Formats: sequence, structure tokens, C-alpha cells
Amino acid sequence: MKKLLITLIGIITFSATFPAVAGPDFQAIEQARKAASQTVAASSASGKDCESQKLILPLDHGPRAQTTPYLNQQRKGRFEADMKACKEAAAK
Repeated sequence: MKKLLITLIGIITFSATFPAVAGPDFQAIEQARKAASQTVAASSASGKDCESQKLILPLDHGPRAQTTPYLNQQRKGRFEADMKACKEAAAK
């Protein structure tokens, strides 16, 4: 009786953990990648992509600063140049 109980507990444990160790669902991953790339292509083709972009700068002051003010100025300049180029491309 004790062996049967241990065997049943082992089988239940294995059947519960088997899906957790199974590999990823590659078909679902590829489907999601295709859908994401199609939505990105559709949004960039519409020209509204320029307006939806927003500049987010990391913290550049305080004891836990993630960057420097100089690097934030560079990021801001690059962002403005990208926005200008995007708007010019959308105008064509």
C-alpha cells in the first residue's frame, strides 16, 4: 500500500511539473512576432508614428543618477533631429 501511494504521488507530481519543463511554444512566438511587425509597419506607413513618439530621459541628477546631463542633451538633440526627419518624410 505504501509503495502504491508513493508511486501515485510521484506520477501526480511528474504530471503537474511536466508542462513547466516543456519547451516554449515556437508557433505562438512566431505568430506574435509577425503580428507585431505588421502593426509596426502599418503604423509607420500611416505617418502618425512621428506624433506618437515621446522623449523619455533617464535621471541625470541625485545620488542614483543613471546618466549625465550631457548625455541627456545629446539624446534630446538626436530625438529632435529624428522627429524633424520623420515629419519631413511624412510630408512627402
